[in-house]
Amino acid sequence: MGEVILSTGILKELEPEFSTVVVRPPSSYSGFPFLVEVGLVYGGKVLEPGRKLLRFANRIPLLYDESSDVSFKVLNEEIDWRRYHVPEEAPVAVITHICSTKVPYKTVGKEYIADRPEIEAEIRNAVREALRRLSLYLSKKGSMEAVQRKMNIYGKYLPLIARFSQELAGEKRPPKYKQLIADEQEAADVEERAAQELTVEASGKSGVNDQIEQAKIEDYS
Repeated sequence: MGEVILSTGILKELEPEFSTVVVRPPSSYSGFPFLVEVGLVYGGKVLEPGRKLLRFANRIPLLYDESSDVSFKVLNEEIDWRRYHVPEEAPVAVITHICSTKVPYKTVGKEYIADRPEIEAEIRNAVREALRRLSLYLSKKGSMEAVQRKMNIYGKYLPLIARFSQELAGEKRPPKYKQLIADEQEAADVEERAAQELTVEASGKSGVNDQIEQAKIEDYS
């Protein structure tokens, strides 16, 4: 499917607060080549609280028997979400796409994918990388909110403290506190810009890795 197409589809359909795409290097199972792509979405206007899994194989959505799929096994049995500070009720969606010349469906109906160890490992590694990026974003967001709370306290109490200090000291002018508020607001703006740019930075890392792996494939062929 490709990182660009998957990212564009996520932004268009889910309108997320945060999203990232991880494309794993090509691998193989039993001699059949395959490639795993994972998209992770957090928040936004569409997602409801709780984890959601969206599965694709060779660009075809898999709609049935989700609990039997290898992706479901990885997300619910092999990933410790608490390690990445993602609450169970958080609005999170994971999109998995497996591309292969022979997708290992477990039934004739092609409704879910068998848990081949090689495919399972690639999905697990991709999800972990995406969750690390989400964890970093949530950490930045938490820091930004803490700074904003501090700014609210400063804005509320510093004028009162300055006025009381003026009265106690018998001065004609209050202390110069506005510059302190301005400096703290500037720091808050920097934190906010860093959090907003984090999605682009995370996607960029996977894009560079994808280009390197593609170059290796072309050199080999």
